Order: sequence, then structure tokens, then C-alpha cells
Amino acid sequence: MLEYQERYISNIKRINELKDIYAYSDASFEKWYENQLQAKKEMKALKQDNIAILNEKLFPVLDDLFNADEETIKSLEAFADQLMDWRTNLDPGVYILIHDSLLKIYRLKAQRNKVIKELYKLGMGHYYRNRMIQGSEHTLSRKIFFENEMIFTEAGSYIRYFDKIEDEETKGYIIRALANISIATTDRKRRISTTARVLNIVSDPYYRQMAPNLPWDTFLRRTYQQMSSNRATLSKGDLSNEELALVMEACQIIFEPEKDNDTPNIRWLWPYYEMEYSCGFADLKTTLQRMEKLIDEAPTDQYDESGLYGNAQLPIYYGRLLKSNPQLLDKPRYQQFLKHAYDKMLNYLLSYPNEKIDEFYFYDITLLVYSYLEHECVDSFYNVTRRLMGRIFGSDYVTYRKAGEIISLLCETIYRNEKDYFDDITFLKAIEDEDQKKEALLQYASSCGMFYNFGLVSMNMSRITNNRNLFDSESEIYSLHCELGYDTLITRNSTKIFADIALGHHAYYDENGGYPQSYVRYESEYRRMSDIVAIADRFIIDNTGDINELASRIKAKAGTIYSPLVCSYLDQDLIKKIETILKDESREYYRELFELITMNQSKGF
Repeated sequence: MLEYQERYISNIKRINELKDIYAYSDASFEKWYENQLQAKKEMKALKQDNIAILNEKLFPVLDDLFNADEETIKSLEAFADQLMDWRTNLDPGVYILIHDSLLKIYRLKAQRNKVIKELYKLGMGHYYRNRMIQGSEHTLSRKIFFENEMIFTEAGSYIRYFDKIEDEETKGYIIRALANISIATTDRKRRISTTARVLNIVSDPYYRQMAPNLPWDTFLRRTYQQMSSNRATLSKGDLSNEELALVMEACQIIFEPEKDNDTPNIRWLWPYYEMEYSCGFADLKTTLQRMEKLIDEAPTDQYDESGLYGNAQLPIYYGRLLKSNPQLLDKPRYQQFLKHAYDKMLNYLLSYPNEKIDEFYFYDITLLVYSYLEHECVDSFYNVTRRLMGRIFGSDYVTYRKAGEIISLLCETIYRNEKDYFDDITFLKAIEDEDQKKEALLQYASSCGMFYNFGLVSMNMSRITNNRNLFDSESEIYSLHCELGYDTLITRNSTKIFADIALGHHAYYDENGGYPQSYVRYESEYRRMSDIVAIADRFIIDNTGDINELASRIKAKAGTIYSPLVCSYLDQDLIKKIETILKDESREYYRELFELITMNQSKGF
């Protein structure tokens, strides 16, 4: 790699170290607080250096890539390999940018082998970047997944030239891309049919003879693993007999051998039990008992993919099973184990060593956010997610607390003059005492600061924004955080009052712009809080210059982007108070964060 590439990698690694709020957790609050303020300044400087590296070094090289020599190409490839190694994945966005540029050049130069390789690399970049929105079924997310599927499909389509391509490495990329269509597509039947085709290819002597040095047996086993991942569809009732047989055979091949091992691999043993349950070979009681045993036996000091599977994914699946069989939730026996499993999961995730955090960790956080079963026997989703935000966001937690303070300030100012302004909100209107209503309003407003950007928790977009500015394609994904936040908040009683705020805070007041289109202002009882949050968020995002100038820009958009009534309250006195909040060193909120860390590390609930 070249010097600027090594510096960019070094900067990202250093930022990851600095944003670890646990690094000084054994020190006194005063020392920890001082370190956090210093880390924040250093992170800002490193981010600016990264932006300069991209603008002054990388982008000019990519712009003139057609004339680049072999040494330049090799340095870019080495740089990309460091940016995305399938586990830490420091920056899939820049990885995509590099391989997309290389693909364009190789297309122009009609270098087929290199086109195939770059299609595979590009597809993998999109796949790992898109994992931040796994589980989303919105129109935009389906479009993003489809684009990824088409990249692999194009690379896999070169199978028709398999006998004409002499390079075995290129043939390997074709097979791998063809197989990876199934990990990119959201269509269950397409996953099965694509994987079945790959099984036929990797088993066929015709293809094996043309590339004898490829790891065909490894391809075969991994393809069976991919087919077995369709086991959840076994009980859907819409698979043909042939499709059922394909999935069951794969499960049998991959999972059954683990049954008799002295130390079975939990990642393959549980799926076998799940297949037996889906096919009716094991009843629900037996399946739950099997899962409980696996959860209990999962070691809590194993910080890798298997440890995450046993301590995080299995408790999540246990909750899913109970949710799909709600009659069990009336039984204390299952309530008690759900609490035990969830407590173990949260303790494990919250105390996970920062140096061990990788792609699999963040994927499991996403699973937890989507699938957490809120019930009276476990901690509320509200409490769990606030603790997770402290662990994942680090100092950004403080920023969202500041947002809550600005929202509270705006609400208090309006309520002082218009006592019935928030009465569209059902739970507030039901409070008759004015002082109690004000207290409830301000508590709600403060929590809105924590939850209006909740979609970013599961996406963990701060992994990008801490390092550099977003690219256009990433901004498109970023816009999904409104709907993702809504989806996760609306389904839990403890957080549903924040769902519309998460959905609507980027929509225009006059509904002629902004996003997402699914937010219809006049249909939401929380619209007036969303109006306030939209303005508070703008103060937070654009807090880089003269606040009076920013306030003037906001007020200039009154009636179009922002609420004219809320804008009318932005007088000099209120703007000064907002400026004080923004400039404050947030000692109070850092102490709150420090206490969260202490609670997380105590492993007590």
C-alpha cells in the first residue's frame, strides 16, 4: 500500500480505539471524562484527515484510473483488501468505490477475466455494506438488495463461458458469485432454486475436470450450508415436494453429524434441531428444552462467531419461538427462562471486548433490535435499548441527550404559552393537572432525543460517519433509518410513543419534500412533537458556525420544511439558550454515560 492508504487505515483503527468508551472505565469519572473530551477532538481531526486523503489522494487516482500503471492498481487492490476483510470491515464504502472503479475500467478495456473478478468483489462489498439493513422490507431496501443480487447474477452468468476461460481463479469467482445470488436475494424460492443449480454444478464431473485445482469439496459443503439456511421455510407450507427434499437433505448432511460429537458445534447442532421441529420430527416442548440446554452451556467468555451464536442468537430465537406460541408466555417456567436467556445475552453483548467487536457482533445487535420480545417478565425494550445505545454509540449518546434537552426547551416554551398545544397526543391529553402534564411532556421530550434517530442504532451508521462523510449511495441507505426506527419502536409498548417521531422528523412540514413518503403528517397524533424534533435535529446537525445564521435559515423555511408556529418562538432569548446547550461540555450527560458503563460492566440487572 501507499503512504496515504496506510494512513487512512491507521486513522480508522485509531478512531475505533478512541470511540471505545470502556477504555478508561476503571479510572475515576474525572479522568474518564477528560479522556472522552480529548478523544472527541482527536476523532474529529482524524476524520478531517480521512476526508482530505479521499479528496486529494484517492479520488484523483480513481478519476484517472484508465491510465494507471500496474503498481497503482495493485496498491488499490491491497488498500481495498485492508478496508474489508470480511470480519472487521473497516470501510466497505471505500472498498465498493475502488472495485466499482476498477470494474468500469476493465469493461472499457474488454478484459473479461478481470470484469468477472471485480463483479464478485463488488458484490461482496455491497453484501457486507447492506447487512446494516438486513430484515428491512421497504421499497428502497428491496431495491438495494436487488442491485446486489444483479451484480452476483451478472458474474455468475459467465458460467456459459466456463469451458472457454482458461484461468482457474476466474472460474472460481464465477462459481462463488453464482452461489452468492442466494445470499443477496430476498425471494425464498429463488434462493432455493439458485442453490440447487450450484449444487448440480459443483457436483458435476464436467465442471470439476475443467478446473481440477479449485476447492470443489469446500464449494460443495458451503453450498449445502447455504441450502440448509432455508430451513425456516420448511413450515411455511408453500414449498414443493422437490424444494422440501432439497432443504431437508442439506440439513441432514450439514447438521446430523454434530449430534454424536462429544463437543458438537452449536452453530450446526441447533439448526438440526430446528429442522426436526419444522418438519414435525420433534415437538415444541422437546425443541425448547434442547435450546435451553444449548443456551445454558454456551460459554460467556468465548468472544467469536460461535460465542455470539450461543449467547445472542439462540436467546433471540428462543424469544421468537415463544412469540409464535403465545400460550407459553402464560407459563412461569418459560417466562423465567426467557428472562434468564435475555439477561445472559445482554450481559454478554454489553461486556463484549472492544478489540473483539467485528461484523458478526453488529449483525447480532441488529437481530436483537428487530426481534427483542417485550414482555412483563423481561426488561422493557426502552431500558434495554438505552443501555445498548450507551455501548454502541459512545459519545454520540451525549449528542442525543443534548438533542433531548433542546426538544424539552422548545416544548416548555410552547407549553408555557399554549397549554393545549400537545393535546393531540393521547397520553398527554389524559393528564388533567397542568404541572403533571408539563412534567410528563418534558420527560417525553427528553426521551424523544434518544429515540428519534433510533433507526441508526440497528444500522450503526456511526461506523461510517465517525470516519468520513457519507457517499451518495450511503446517503440513500441512511434515509432508511426513519422507517427502520419506526418498525422497531411501534411494536413495543414501552417505545411506541416514539415511533412517529422516528418516522417523521425528516419529512417536510408541507409534505412537499423530505422523506419518507410513508409519513403522513396530518394522520399522526404526534405530529407536533415531530415538528419540534425536526428543528432540534437541524440545530444538532448544523452546529458548525454562527447559530443566529442557522436559526435564520430555519425560520426562512417556516411553512415549507418547518412548522411556522415552532419557528415563531425562535427569538433571540431562545436561540441563546439553544447555543448554550450546544456549546456545553455535557459533563452531566457524560456522567450519565459513565454510570451506564459501570452498570454494564457490573453484569448485574
